Amino acid sequence: MSQNNIQAILIMQKGGIPLFFMKLDPKALDLDPMLVSSFFTAVQSFSSEVIDKTAEKFQVDYGARLFTIFSGSKADLIAVSMGKWDPSIEQVLQDLLISFEKDWLTKISENELDSINALEHFEPFRESVLEKLSFEEFEEDWIPIFISSEDTLPEVSSNPLFEMINGKRTIMEIIEESGIGRDIVMQEITSLWAKGIVRFHNMFDTKDIVIATSRINPLLQSSSAEHQSLISSHPNIAVIIPKLASILDGRRMVGEIIENLSKLHDEKDIFLAFDYLLDHKAVEPLSPERRRILFIKEALEIAYKVAEKTYEPKVVSEVLQNILTQNAASEVIGEVRFEDEKWQIEYDSKIFEGMDPRRIMSLYSDWMKVLAKFVVALDKSKRSKYIENLVNEYLNYLFKWYSPHDFIGFEEFSYWLELICVGKESG
Repeated sequence: MSQNNIQAILIMQKGGIPLFFMKLDPKALDLDPMLVSSFFTAVQSFSSEVIDKTAEKFQVDYGARLFTIFSGSKADLIAVSMGKWDPSIEQVLQDLLISFEKDWLTKISENELDSINALEHFEPFRESVLEKLSFEEFEEDWIPIFISSEDTLPEVSSNPLFEMINGKRTIMEIIEESGIGRDIVMQEITSLWAKGIVRFHNMFDTKDIVIATSRINPLLQSSSAEHQSLISSHPNIAVIIPKLASILDGRRMVGEIIENLSKLHDEKDIFLAFDYLLDHKAVEPLSPERRRILFIKEALEIAYKVAEKTYEPKVVSEVLQNILTQNAASEVIGEVRFEDEKWQIEYDSKIFEGMDPRRIMSLYSDWMKVLAKFVVALDKSKRSKYIENLVNEYLNYLFKWYSPHDFIGFEEFSYWLELICVGKESG
């Protein structure tokens, strides 16, 4: 993530047309102009009066991400960020919006607005964003790759790194072999990436969680054209992908997968397999919102298992059944199943494919409600002991595996546990 925690900015016309979109974090693969504008449209009925009449800045916090809207006379700028908001960046963003309205928007006719591609237009303005906002500093083991495009050929061929970027060299190797210095290499690669001229391989971190999409199926079917193409073009990773697919369970981290497969295959080939699947959209890293949902699902599963050790298992099962039956969301009910006299939570579900991004952002709270209602519905006489055991399990597992961003919102549950414990003792 960039030093100011901003993942992307979007500028939209007051009527809702996306005009300009630029990422500052290459790992925010799920962010695109339509997702951000979809969010903005969802809150506009509420926020328009606030933005237009009383405030230059308006924020909506979805827990995993913060959307900050700056209002201009003809357009709005939306900054998507994670973590704590940095007030020092506000003036820069406001100046960018003023500059966009004054220097660029006034030159565009109404007819031209309908055909604008928010990812490509306003190239000089992109240069201005590059100068004024800090971008994520790429990891030195990432591999930059040129994106083929006749439109960008002149700029690519004149770049000092043209001969060095071949889809195989890491950034570190480019720095060492180019001899032009680390800072210049990073600056050039940042510029190429921000303009959409390069992308990256080998981006995944060991803590990333990668899941399969339905597009992985043809790659596993020996009779499909996709499978035959994989075998002919990449025989070294064709044998890895089926094994990799078999352990993509929706919750396993990249580091675990590599450790599992490295006993039989070279780590470089495993990363190549990940890259191939990512290029073909057969896998995707969990977005911050979906990581939080995974976190709360695991928290519920642990809460249930600890309860079975503290209470009569049949009673615990009935408690969960009643909560799901009464008012749980359909997305939750569909992923909590009763099998072999045990409740099982589905982690490898394809339920998110095609789901409205706004719904994904709000789904965390539905899982949290089930968890909270489950704990409070258990017998009070053993609640203090149960909560003590539950907290220990969370400390021993959840807090070791997940990142601080995944915990956002969970502190409310921790505080609530303290309150009901105090209530029990004082009652």
